[in-house]
Amino acid sequence: MKTKNVAKSMMIAAALLCGTVNNAQAQSNNYYETEDEVAISFGAGTNSQIFSAFSNLFGVMGEVLVSSVATAGTHTGHTSYDNEKYIPPISVEYFHHLNKTVSIGGIGCFNGYTSDMFFNWQQNNGDGTATLKSKDKIGSAKKYYATLMPAVKFDWVRTKNFGVYSKVGIGLTYMYEKEIQKKDDTGKDIGDKKIHSESRFMGNFQASLLGIEAGSQKIRGFAELGCGEQGILLAGLRYKF
Repeated sequence: MKTKNVAKSMMIAAALLCGTVNNAQAQSNNYYETEDEVAISFGAGTNSQIFSAFSNLFGVMGEVLVSSVATAGTHTGHTSYDNEKYIPPISVEYFHHLNKTVSIGGIGCFNGYTSDMFFNWQQNNGDGTATLKSKDKIGSAKKYYATLMPAVKFDWVRTKNFGVYSKVGIGLTYMYEKEIQKKDDTGKDIGDKKIHSESRFMGNFQASLLGIEAGSQKIRGFAELGCGEQGILLAGLRYKF
């Protein structure tokens, strides 16, 4: 009789324990039931911006248009670039949660810049120095980058209103650049003459070592620190569903 009571008590305790565990799991899963998320962000210090700065691309494209030989070495003419306007990296991303820690998805990113193109006449003084005689705007130069990267996200801390994570993506960037000349070296209008055009694909990445997000269960603001095509620093909004 006593044995039966003990067994019955153990079964009741086990049932209560299972119910408690299941209830706790259900409560803890209220937040984790959001399996997907989308985000939009703006960044600064992208790979393409840094690469362009170091390669001095527009300076390379600005070859001497008028040789000093044509003026017996007294004058030279060359192009230069100024009034640069940057389009900051704008990113959209999607992730699907495989579990509480690992998510897989993709990142799309776009950025670029434009610049005015000038023709510079300078007079050589014969002593190794030169005097700028005129600087005339003759056209414009544009450069754009579009990137697509499969990515993995790791949620190290994931609570109801706060999270800490890391993110890694590797993919391809499509680069397109062109120069349009509207005037010749004398200032005469020549319409829109494409003097340079190039496009190519190149490998790229984003490695956000530290990401912090805060807000509601559905909508959160976030900031990330790392390096890559989204930027060294980026911030934005994330929606979970």
